[in-house]
Amino acid sequence: MQNITLDNITQAVINHGDGGKSHPRLYEIYRSLVTHLHAFVREVNLTEQELQMGRGFLNRASHHTQEIPNGEIHMLTDLLGISELVELLHDTERGTATESNLEGPMYIPDVPERQMGNCLGVDHEGDPLLLSGCVLDVNGQPIPNTLIEVWQSNSQGLYDIQDSSQPQGNFRGCFRTQADGKYELETVVPQGYNIPASGPCGEVLRLLGRHTWRAAHIHFQLSAAGYSSLITQIFIDGDAHIDSDTTFSVKSAIVKLQKHERPEELFAHNQNKPFYTTEFNFVLQPTVCEASRVEHLALITSQ
Repeated sequence: MQNITLDNITQAVINHGDGGKSHPRLYEIYRSLVTHLHAFVREVNLTEQELQMGRGFLNRASHHTQEIPNGEIHMLTDLLGISELVELLHDTERGTATESNLEGPMYIPDVPERQMGNCLGVDHEGDPLLLSGCVLDVNGQPIPNTLIEVWQSNSQGLYDIQDSSQPQGNFRGCFRTQADGKYELETVVPQGYNIPASGPCGEVLRLLGRHTWRAAHIHFQLSAAGYSSLITQIFIDGDAHIDSDTTFSVKSAIVKLQKHERPEELFAHNQNKPFYTTEFNFVLQPTVCEASRVEHLALITSQ
């Protein structure tokens, strides 16, 4: 197209292609993205210098570092609230099922499966936490053989992939529920921590006067045959940043901890210092096929 002007450049970019014939959904996203990006550039009257700074920021954010091995792009979408917005958009039909939440940039697949009740990691400085509960369906029935993946930081706010002093796979593991749907594991009380802030995302947060704190939390991913997979987080009540988590991801999955320090309690739970307990039940949604099967069986039974 010749004679590009302020009036026609946006539409020219949108029209440059087959109009979505090859990939309709990609074109829908592309068209909207171009429209809003061009409107943004006009609204703020973006300068060439600012554009170059933006290019440099994205280039730096894509680099892998020791502090955040997968780069900062994932973290950037979390900090902008985009990750949580996508979760909220697609978590509207969960009913009584447990809310989904961010996976975060520290997830690693294929971690070893542990025996139920085993310790999730080694941290002699941390306060022991005994975490237990059930995995249930929306009718309150236990779901056996559910695979529960768990990952968290240590008591210093560091994940194993950020901290060479921790053994590989520290505070990561998989547990499988028994016939009663119950699970239990030993870990340490998670602490709120600063997100990796030495890179470009941290620089921008400081310039904006935003803090870099995440509220104390533990990550979970649950999967069971016939049920939709669930990625979620539980948060610790009373954390200083429970109302201002920098990824905007605190919703209703908040647990209270109970402290135990009497000698008989320590003995009963094989602990040599004060420890904490809490419970949390996960509720999974059936897949569409499973929900249809259950409805069909209910219909047959009622006849």
